[in-house]
Order: sequence, then structure tokens, then C-alpha cells
Amino acid sequence: MGRRPQSNINIRRRARVGYTLTEMLVVLVIIGLISAIIVPQTLGQMDRAKARSARLKLESVAAALEMYSADLARYPAQGEGLEALLAPPADAPEWAGPYLSERSLLKDPWGGDILYEPPSTPGEKFTLTSLGADAAPGGRASNATSSCGPANETLFSYGRFGRTSSARRL
Repeated sequence: MGRRPQSNINIRRRARVGYTLTEMLVVLVIIGLISAIIVPQTLGQMDRAKARSARLKLESVAAALEMYSADLARYPAQGEGLEALLAPPADAPEWAGPYLSERSLLKDPWGGDILYEPPSTPGEKFTLTSLGADAAPGGRASNATSSCGPANETLFSYGRFGRTSSARRL
């Protein structure tokens, strides 16, 4: 008779050692909720950082185009494209470049080309465009490529026109 109470006590002690299924599920649900809150915020921060980086790259290329224009009294032609900022065109003895320090400045943070549309008439400004994460006109959130310009197709645009219909890829 003395052994029976001891075995019951041992069984009860062993049963209390682990966690119940309910406790495990509660912990997993809490971890899931915390992850559901934190992960989207982190991804959103990364998207905003890439958008800021795209804006800075476009501003750098725009400044280089202005320096090119100051030296040659014109912007690069459609056939020359943004390559004219890195290597002198054949008919440009006044070229004082390179106007960009790295070829990588001609790519947006998503790896796509920065699109350049030269002015269609003298006195107008050029247009620079980054198409965003999906490399296609339009979109929302991280794929956004529309925020300014009459055609609403560019993430950032310099110049009077915000369209990409005749923009040239490098």
C-alpha cells in the first residue's frame, strides 16, 4: 500500500514537467502575431529606402546632365543617351567629363536602367525615369512607377514631361 501513493505522486510530478498543447499553441499564436506586425514594417522601410536611393541617383544624373549642358550648350541627343556622361561623343571637343563617377549610377536600385528622354525642342528640359521594382509603368507600393507628370508613369521625373513613351533604355 505504501508504494501506490508514491507512484501517484511520481506520475503527477512527471505530468507537470512539460508544456501542454494549449500552452504551446498560445506561444505560437503570439509569435505569429508579432511577426505579422514586424515583417511588413521592415519590408516597407526597405522599399522606402530604395525609393529614396532612386531619387538620389536621378538627382545625381540630372546634375551630371546639367554640367554636360553647361560645357556643350546642349543635352545629349537621343542616340548618345546617358553614355555621353561617361565617354565623349565623337562630335564634342568641349566635353570635359566624365560627368558621372560610376556606371552604376545609370541603374536604379532595383537593377533597371534609368530612362532618359532628351528635350524635343531647344529650351525644354530632359526627363529621367526610374520604373520601380517591377520595371513596368504604373503600379502601387514597391512597384510604384507613378507619382508625377501628366502621364503618371514615372516614379520621379525631371523636366516638363513625366512620360516614358519615347524614353530610351541604355
